[in-house]
Amino acid sequence: MGHSIRYCVFDVLGTLFPWKESFRFLHLLGRLGLESRLPDEELRRLFSSRIEEIFASKEGFWRFIAEAYRVDLGEVPEVVRRFDELLLGEATPHPKAEAILSELSGRYSLLLCSDTTGSTKNMVERAGLSKYFLGVFYSNDYRLTKAKGLYEAVLRAYRPAAPSEFVSIGDSANSDVEVPKKLGMRAIWVKNEALGLPSVEPDATVEDLGEVVRAVSILDPGTR
Repeated sequence: MGHSIRYCVFDVLGTLFPWKESFRFLHLLGRLGLESRLPDEELRRLFSSRIEEIFASKEGFWRFIAEAYRVDLGEVPEVVRRFDELLLGEATPHPKAEAILSELSGRYSLLLCSDTTGSTKNMVERAGLSKYFLGVFYSNDYRLTKAKGLYEAVLRAYRPAAPSEFVSIGDSANSDVEVPKKLGMRAIWVKNEALGLPSVEPDATVEDLGEVVRAVSILDPGTR
C-alpha cells in the first residue's frame, strides 16, 4: 500500500476559478483597448515564450506588456491596475468550490500553488476561500513558477512528508500534471484540453472540479 494523501495542492486559475481559454490573459489585455505591436499568432508565441518570466515577477509581466503592446513603460502600472480590475470583475469561483474545500479540509491539509501575475491572491480572498488553506505559494511572491521551483518550495516547506503524500489538482497538463509527477507527487487533472494533453498519465482525470472529492478518496489508501 502506498502513502496516504496528506496534502491537496490546488491550482487557482482554471481550477477553483474555471476558464477554458488558452490565452485568456491576452484576451483581457485586448479588451483594455491596447494595440498590439504584433500579429495575433506572433503575440501568442511571444506570450508562450515569456510565460515563466511573466508569472515569476511583477517586473516580468510589466516588461511583456511594454514589449507586446504600444504602451510606454511608464504607463504600464495603470494598464496592470485596469487589467487586475477587469480580471477580478470576471473572477467567479466554481459553484462547488467552497463545498469541496470545506469537505476536503476536514481530512487533509489544503495548499494553494498558483502561477500568477498577482491578481490570484485577491480573487481567493474576495471569494472567502483563503480560510481553507494551510499554506499559499504564489509564483510572483516566490519569484518561481511551478515549472521552475515552486513545487519544490512546497515540498521543502512540509518536510519530512514524502512527495507521494501530496496530490496536485489543476487544469494544466504541464504545470499541474507533468511537473508534479516528475517530482513524485500525485496529480488529478481537471480536464482542459485547450491547454494541451499531458504527456504522462495523471493519477486521475475529472471532467469538472465537482468530481475532485471522489477522485481524492479513490487515490488515498487511507480512506479505503
